[in-house]
Amino acid sequence: MVIKIVFNKIEFAKWQRRNIICGICGFIDDDGVPLSHCLNMLSKIRHRGPDQVGVFLDGSIDVGRNVKDLEIAQSSGSICLAQARLEIVGGREGVQPIKGEVLTLVHNGEIYNHIVLRKLLQHKDMGSESDSEILLHLIEEYYDGDLLEALKKGMPLLDGMYAIAVTDGKSLALARDPIGKKPLYYINELPFYFASERKAFVNNNGQIKRLMPGQIVMVSGNEITTHDSYQIERPPIEINDMNEALKAYEGAFDRSIDKRIYGLDSVGVLFSGGIDSVLIARALQLKGLKVTCYTVGTKDSSDVEVAIDAAKELGLEINVEYLTEELVKEYLGEIIQAIELNGLLQVEVAVPMYIAAKNCSNDGHKVMFTGQAADELFAGYTWYRDVVKDKGHLYLHDKLWEDINKLYEDTLEREDRMAMAHSIEIRAPFLDREIIRTAMRIAPHLKINNGDDVYGKRVHRELAMLKGIPREYSYRIKSPAQEGSGIHDIIKSIADKHYKGKSVAKVDLLDFGSNYRYLGNNYGTPEMAALLNEITKANNVEFIAERSEN
Repeated sequence: MVIKIVFNKIEFAKWQRRNIICGICGFIDDDGVPLSHCLNMLSKIRHRGPDQVGVFLDGSIDVGRNVKDLEIAQSSGSICLAQARLEIVGGREGVQPIKGEVLTLVHNGEIYNHIVLRKLLQHKDMGSESDSEILLHLIEEYYDGDLLEALKKGMPLLDGMYAIAVTDGKSLALARDPIGKKPLYYINELPFYFASERKAFVNNNGQIKRLMPGQIVMVSGNEITTHDSYQIERPPIEINDMNEALKAYEGAFDRSIDKRIYGLDSVGVLFSGGIDSVLIARALQLKGLKVTCYTVGTKDSSDVEVAIDAAKELGLEINVEYLTEELVKEYLGEIIQAIELNGLLQVEVAVPMYIAAKNCSNDGHKVMFTGQAADELFAGYTWYRDVVKDKGHLYLHDKLWEDINKLYEDTLEREDRMAMAHSIEIRAPFLDREIIRTAMRIAPHLKINNGDDVYGKRVHRELAMLKGIPREYSYRIKSPAQEGSGIHDIIKSIADKHYKGKSVAKVDLLDFGSNYRYLGNNYGTPEMAALLNEITKANNVEFIAERSEN
């Protein structure tokens, strides 16, 4: 059951911009590959971009509403780039692939500093307002025959989330943002295939590899090489005063929100009633956007009750869907298929967000904001208290960096696939480069006082107070998503009813997350693992665990 509550209507501003998010895929092989291979991959990730498709094959480009509409003269070629496009704002100006003077590019993501880069590249012939075209011209600016060096020089100048495939007609390069917000996978052999999701390779028996954050893969001739390019820099710890920390954090936070709302007038927010989502929703509201909060959980779950109260307090519209065993059983198969994971923790966290994204899409939104990464930046998880108690604040600082650098695997790729299954773009303001640098400049004792501090995220919570969020929400101690939503109890109940006494080896499941690094592998029950394993087999997604190398 879905309920919608409107507590207050607000006025909002209109913006102008070209925002394009999508799925990309393609291949390279000097011996030639049938175009149908790329079109088949494109059809597997069409959910990422329902508005338009485009393909480049050895110099020829065509775009259309559907894959079957594409018209390319030759039936095979050496280099192919393709895109399925989700149009957030804008029209035909965002069409891809984009062909420049020398290079051709497909890009999934968004470049937030595209206006500054446009001014620096004003001598170029700009044909659109698309940030993807700016990206192409930036790489061409540094290109002198060496595609790898052009990317190495250009990537550090980018502020945004991106997965890129670019060719000069002789070689192909893939590149990914340093946080890993946008995913990209490839088959590590010739013919060389790449795609935004692993499910595009369902008919390919090759070894699937993940393009790592900040990494470049080059394919030239018969050689496939990987190169580290750009990583998030680690600043010194230099803010030791709460007032100074708040001032620095507030400025970075406001700028992060501004970057991510440019071109939007209404958005959805994944809303649990926890401080992270409440702060995001409040910030968007203060910027003048029409905000709809999406909450999913059982009727008696703590998240749903608090989320409704918080939305009422702040005058936000909220959409609530109540979880039941019947609803969860209906969704589990498609969720495992969508996220390409079947471990208990990953599935439990996915269920509420998957349903929220679906509801967000049904309401006509194309963008949903989340509070992802605040716990890693500001020491919000309960186990961080034990880290401080056992080894001190400096060790905690190192562990926070470790968890930030693992976000691509723990969370971001799952969230991307989950939302894009419903053609929804996820925006996570706390993953902004400036916010990361600012948060990690702050002394860790300003985040969590000591090993007995039950709140954590002190700087973060104080910012919420500054933004007008009452203390009862700013300092709410929230349960993990799988507990706060009630999904853990539902899956356990289903498993106990149908799989009592059954178990499955851990190797048959694909699961990970920061809780495993701190709390060990004793999460869930054998019956719950057996349930998810059976659903995985029924939906033919075993290849995920078997064929993915990293």
